[in-house]
Amino acid sequence: MPTEKSALPPRTWSKLHAIREADVLVGIPSYNCAHTINYVIYQVANGLKEHFPDLKSIMIISDGGSTDGTLAVVKAMKIPGQTELVTTRYVGISGKGTAVKAILEAAQYLSVKGMAMVDSDLRSISPEWMELLLSPTIGDVELVTPLYLRHKYDGSITNFVCYPFTCSVYGRRVRQPIGGDFGLSAKLVETLLKSPLWNTSYVPRFGIDIFVTHTALGENFEAKQALLGLKTHEAKDPSKHLASMFTEVVGSMFCCMEFFEKTWKPIRGSHTVPAISGKIESGSPEAVHVDPCELLKAHKEGFRDNKDIYSKILDRELFQEIEKLQTMDKNGFFFPTDVWARVAYSFAGGFRKKETEKDRRRILDALRFLWIGKVASFALETQEMDSEEAEEKIQEEGRVFEESKPYLLNVYR
Repeated sequence: MPTEKSALPPRTWSKLHAIREADVLVGIPSYNCAHTINYVIYQVANGLKEHFPDLKSIMIISDGGSTDGTLAVVKAMKIPGQTELVTTRYVGISGKGTAVKAILEAAQYLSVKGMAMVDSDLRSISPEWMELLLSPTIGDVELVTPLYLRHKYDGSITNFVCYPFTCSVYGRRVRQPIGGDFGLSAKLVETLLKSPLWNTSYVPRFGIDIFVTHTALGENFEAKQALLGLKTHEAKDPSKHLASMFTEVVGSMFCCMEFFEKTWKPIRGSHTVPAISGKIESGSPEAVHVDPCELLKAHKEGFRDNKDIYSKILDRELFQEIEKLQTMDKNGFFFPTDVWARVAYSFAGGFRKKETEKDRRRILDALRFLWIGKVASFALETQEMDSEEAEEKIQEEGRVFEESKPYLLNVYR
């Protein structure tokens, strides 16, 4: 039922009251995606029709105030099957997390057995995704995360922050912890809605996906990965377009670390999370272009602007290692993974010690410029590598973070 902090407006609650209950629900957070959302909705509806013909299914579009006609496109659609399509304009803090909260509230109110979320900018989604994401959540699995084929330069926040942290902190190799396309059980929906982490400034925005994954792992819930094939979407340039996303994702991740500290501190090593496969066609991902020179320029400018923060957060030896990077040009620039792991862990510890929002955001922004340097190093190192060779380098990130966990335990006090 609606509360003061509900993300659903009264009109939508009335719609849900009329529906009363459902078996499965698929939610799509949306914002200015008129050119892609019709394809996503059509594929979801076909998947529900094909794989869950005997279940009552609901699709909810949770929109953030689109100005490009997104909701007009949705309302004009005729979708296949018997799925009921609900549109809503969520209320509260503007961001993907609030859009997802509205979807979770609807799922809980309708007492669904399982639910899925998919992004609205997907160009590679197929009906089979519904079977892979939803079916396990109706059984004994609380979380299904996506496992995609992606270009080596796509997902740079995942590859160098979220994936290695997930491996080392929670001991589970979830390859795409912020993929955006998830399956969730009713139990996980309830757990997420009760979390006090909604009160942070990160979870209601881009920090939602890592919050979903790390809450499930922090609660020791059963998780699986769904082999979804290609992920084709609107990729972003790390040096230009990911500032707010980085801050909110990493801020959310660090808040989860604080909240689940007693769970993860005793964990050593990691294990593979089981994968679910289906009839997904393989292929080659679209190329994602990055400019190492632009990345290096942004990294070095950021270092100069945040040198005082680095000298306080990093121990003397580590600070000197980062200083050395500033003397290197693109022909010799190399950011060692063990150094990056200790840097990232130092910032997790530094974040924990800060109490004000302003101080925490300043720390996160300073870390972003070091991350840009790590991305630049990877881009330079892997220019001539194919996807498999580059993926092995990313896997090495996770292994080094695991080996460096004693360093995290030492600075996280």
